[in-house]
Amino acid sequence: MAEGPDRPDRGARRQANFAEAKKGSPLPPSIADLQLPGGLRLDEDEFVVRTAKDWGVSGSALVLTTRRLICPADLTLRTQVSIPLTDVRDVELRKHMVGFASIVVNRIDGPAASFPAHINGAQIRADIAAMVEASRRTAFPKLSVVTPPAPRGDRIERLRQLGELRASGVLTESEFQEEKARILKES
Repeated sequence: MAEGPDRPDRGARRQANFAEAKKGSPLPPSIADLQLPGGLRLDEDEFVVRTAKDWGVSGSALVLTTRRLICPADLTLRTQVSIPLTDVRDVELRKHMVGFASIVVNRIDGPAASFPAHINGAQIRADIAAMVEASRRTAFPKLSVVTPPAPRGDRIERLRQLGELRASGVLTESEFQEEKARILKES
């Protein structure tokens, strides 16, 4: 599709989305439109926040964006996966008795992904976990609970019961008047 005056080019659209991404990201995103491993491409509203190079990790396709984690599928490093951050259940740093530590990305649905973390494992885990938490906040904003007003029939019923309590002597006249005023103030 040709670019026209109503359809700004990809760079302009990315620039427009960048300010919003900076606000919602706990890690500073990069506006650079990087080529991702495996021929993947950044969406127009997706920005790289960390790469293997940023963490001092070599030899693995490892990229954290504002929307997904692209990482090796397992410790063999032969295949890679692209995991939406909203699909991540948790991120673990596993330190083994012998050998190197590894990062394990547990998914809500699907097998876990894991990759070696020879150095900076704690920082890698913390960065991924921070972005996962940020994606959850934007995907599932906290809802406020609003208590609906009491139905009108309920208020009338409470006044009737209040009158019965006064007639039976359980409430004094002043207690009755006080409670009646409180119920009538409710709208």
